[in-house]
Amino acid sequence: MRLHREANRAWQLWMMERPLVLAMAAAALLVLARSAVFLWWEQAGFDSDQAIFGLMAKHMAEGRGYSVFIYGAPYMLGLQAWLAAPLFAVFGPSVAVLKVPVVLINVATSGLLVWILHRECGLRPFTALLASLFYVLAAPALAASLIETGGGNPEPFLYVLLLWLLRGRPLAFGVVFGIGFLHREFTLYGLTAIVGLALLNDPRVTAERLRAIALALVGYLIVWQVVRAGFLFSSPFGPGSTVAGPLGADQNVRALMERACWSAASAVPGVVGYFGDYLGVMFGADNHRLSELGIRSVLRTSLPGVPAFWSVLGLVFAAALGRVLWLSIRRREPPWRGQAAFGSFLLLVGLQAGVGYAVARCGVIEIGTARYALMSVYAGLGVVALFFIYEPRRQWRWLLTGVMLAWTLTSVIAHVRLAREYVYDEPLNSRRELATYLVTNGIRYARADYWTAYATTFLADERVVVASTDLVRINAYQDQVDAHPAEAVLVQTSPCGRAGGAEAVPGMYWVCPE
Repeated sequence: MRLHREANRAWQLWMMERPLVLAMAAAALLVLARSAVFLWWEQAGFDSDQAIFGLMAKHMAEGRGYSVFIYGAPYMLGLQAWLAAPLFAVFGPSVAVLKVPVVLINVATSGLLVWILHRECGLRPFTALLASLFYVLAAPALAASLIETGGGNPEPFLYVLLLWLLRGRPLAFGVVFGIGFLHREFTLYGLTAIVGLALLNDPRVTAERLRAIALALVGYLIVWQVVRAGFLFSSPFGPGSTVAGPLGADQNVRALMERACWSAASAVPGVVGYFGDYLGVMFGADNHRLSELGIRSVLRTSLPGVPAFWSVLGLVFAAALGRVLWLSIRRREPPWRGQAAFGSFLLLVGLQAGVGYAVARCGVIEIGTARYALMSVYAGLGVVALFFIYEPRRQWRWLLTGVMLAWTLTSVIAHVRLAREYVYDEPLNSRRELATYLVTNGIRYARADYWTAYATTFLADERVVVASTDLVRINAYQDQVDAHPAEAVLVQTSPCGRAGGAEAVPGMYWVCPE
């Protein structure tokens, strides 16, 4: 009888949780679908920044050394390489294997979004999935960035969600923030959003809050000391390199400031420009060539016959947010409390990502640097979630549902078009062809620009060593090529001229005598 009761209880629990499990499973499948092209066809989105992490993982798998941070710079933790190294040891190095951990991070983030929107915001599971679609079924431009291994793009999406879940456990909060901030400083947006909402809810400074701050600081310092100690024994410029000195306490912040540009005069125009048209990139509502966003394709982000629709989608967001604010005032239910708090958190994270990007670049917003503002898409999720939380009228809820389904259709069509291009008219994999040419012709040493050098070396499995002629991240490659001047060639993207040489990849790469 007891066993029967337990079985009934388990069945009832499953029936209650089944819609949530199905919604989370659907989110995972959609993430895999929007990542498929970039996993199956390496040339769709792979460059030297990503190759550096692949080479780091390969060197760790082979026991040739390890680096705490990305090779060549004491910032951005090498987490993606650490996760890929065990897989390389088992399956061997490849672009697809390198990206598997990143895809799994996307899957975890999508599942957490659906789970939190259901558990904390009170949304039905499939409404929670609907509100998450801007991330779960991200348009190709954003989807490509979310499974890149070079810029720490997808992890902050997960870190800020973990910070939200751990906001009541300060020590663990500090540990996660330490890892997230040292990996990618955009994790800071999650911390500031949580602090801001807490102060709006209750501005008092209490002993409990001071204790929580102290514990969070302890957690952060634990991570910092572990990273600092690990750095002393690392090989920061590749195999055989050594650390010149200890890691400074302000290293991550200093690296961030060096890459930023501040100008009060350009701040407002930059923010206006960002929310004017640029934000549409994150939602696939713009009109750019996919090649401008690092995707090898002849397609554009907009669909044939469908103009850029960011102005329409932006107005929908503005109207939905205005409605939320009106209802919250009328009901005296502020959006920073109760079920609305998480939606406001997503909105604040997204707004910080957009405003921070525009302000920290002297107002110069470029399509090529959209990766610095990817979390802006969370603002859209926040608005949609808040609307479904507050709006009581069925007709208005159905209207926004219709907008979300229309957007979903455009994203699906965009992904299908990209997949169709690769199936029926596969773009040239020029770096793979270059690597094959060098290996087949017995060329062991070469020099090339940064964007050619490390990607080619990784694709050649280091059977060819290509030293960089500009930005250097692996010193051993420079030394090896310098030690074999008679054998080294120069790889360039223009004909060799009178010096002779050969066209290695038609119309793309030439191999010339040095």
